[in-house]
Amino acid sequence: MKARSGFFARIWPARVSHSLSGRIFSTVLVFILAVIVVFSVISTSIFYLNYEQDAEEELAAQARDAAAYLNVVPGSERTSFLETRFPGQVRYTLIAFDGEVLYESTAVEGKLGNHADRPEVKAAEEKGEATTVRYSDTLKTDTVYAAVRLEDGSVIRLAETRHSLWDFLGGMLAPMAISLLVVAVLVFVLSRLLTARIMAPIDALNFKEPLQNEIYAEMNPLLERIDEQQRQLKQQNAELALAENMRRDFSSNVSHEMKTPLQVISGYAELMKNGMVDPADRQRFAGLIYEEAQAMRSLINDVLILSRLDESAIGDTDQHIDLLALAHRTEERLAGFAEAHGVTIEVTGTQAFLQGSATVAEQMMYNLMENGIRYNQPQGRVEVFVGKASSAAPEAALAGKMDPAGSEVPPAGKVAPDAPEAALAGKVAPEASETILVQVRDTGVGIPEDMFDKVFERFFRVDKSRSKETGGTGLGLAIVKHAVLYHGGSIEVESTLGEGTSFTLRFPQA
Repeated sequence: MKARSGFFARIWPARVSHSLSGRIFSTVLVFILAVIVVFSVISTSIFYLNYEQDAEEELAAQARDAAAYLNVVPGSERTSFLETRFPGQVRYTLIAFDGEVLYESTAVEGKLGNHADRPEVKAAEEKGEATTVRYSDTLKTDTVYAAVRLEDGSVIRLAETRHSLWDFLGGMLAPMAISLLVVAVLVFVLSRLLTARIMAPIDALNFKEPLQNEIYAEMNPLLERIDEQQRQLKQQNAELALAENMRRDFSSNVSHEMKTPLQVISGYAELMKNGMVDPADRQRFAGLIYEEAQAMRSLINDVLILSRLDESAIGDTDQHIDLLALAHRTEERLAGFAEAHGVTIEVTGTQAFLQGSATVAEQMMYNLMENGIRYNQPQGRVEVFVGKASSAAPEAALAGKMDPAGSEVPPAGKVAPDAPEAALAGKVAPEASETILVQVRDTGVGIPEDMFDKVFERFFRVDKSRSKETGGTGLGLAIVKHAVLYHGGSIEVESTLGEGTSFTLRFPQA
């Protein structure tokens, strides 16, 4: 398509159809011009039809007047009477009862044919008078005829030439075109002003605060959608920033945690390499190196598990897991560790099935029970209950009451995983009526109430010196929290210093 230039390029740019203001302008302009054209044609047609109707009635009245005069004039004098009495532009024709033309005001009588078959003549003979509009072969135009029957049976007919509707409209074309041109210019200016007025609130929109704009009601759904998307983007950016900070902190903590065992291993290995260790101490040094290596191994394993949970890179996610059987297997695995710490483990409850990853669920159960053993007191206990929410579970397990001496321990408080990570995981805590419970309680040192919201953070330790002694990596409860979220569950903690801690997990039933 050729590019537009000159006047039209300036008043109607090519981009106009791609903009809202251009669309409004062009629509208003075309609509108004179309309305004007249609209105002009209709009004002109109505004027023409009314004018023609009045003209027909006037011609019929003239025909009746002429008939009244001719009825009193003798037949031999009628021709001269018509020539002198009714001159003018109206055509007069006197027709005998047999159709012969006796007088014609605009033609030679001898050259006219018989008019007996003319519609207006036949109608006048039957009804006394008639008015018709038809195309005249003689005058080659539309003609209005008014005929009246005289008393002697002859017919006086008056005829007057009229422009047809199309001829009339054609004659009006030039003035209509001029009028439309003037109107088009006015419409162009007015539509531009109207478009600018309509677009002004839209051009002034503040998209930083979409709901603060004073705008047309039709725009509110769009602005509400923009506001919602902005809030979602802000939340996502906040979550990404939090995740980035956690990643940096995690990397820093991992580096810090690995530095100490590496220094110990490197130092002892260097002493042994340089022959600076007595043969009697070699076994002890080797044991220290082994313990530090195992600590590093545990740390690396926990870091890998957390990374897989963060990335949801877990296989076998659709397994049917018997949590009670899993608790018993974990009890057997930790039997030696519990005995070394002087702690007893007791698992009770009923079968309850979880849908998910058996590997993740086993790591979750292992870390909970190991944590209860590691931070317990000599001769302490770890009690594990598994069951459905409707099960007749031991009152102590569900009510949060367990104390070696039998005294009542009131719940110290509850905490759920931190909101940002829960939001990222997309998990929602299930309703109590649809859940299964896992509760792990110990008689250990307890957790201060102001740290309930921190125990699930990575590398957080309630007592750093004791944690070093027990060999914990500081990632156990972080893994538990991610495993719970991974399976769509929630976790709560209750604790009293010096008396014990309880972790309650809730999951949707498989």
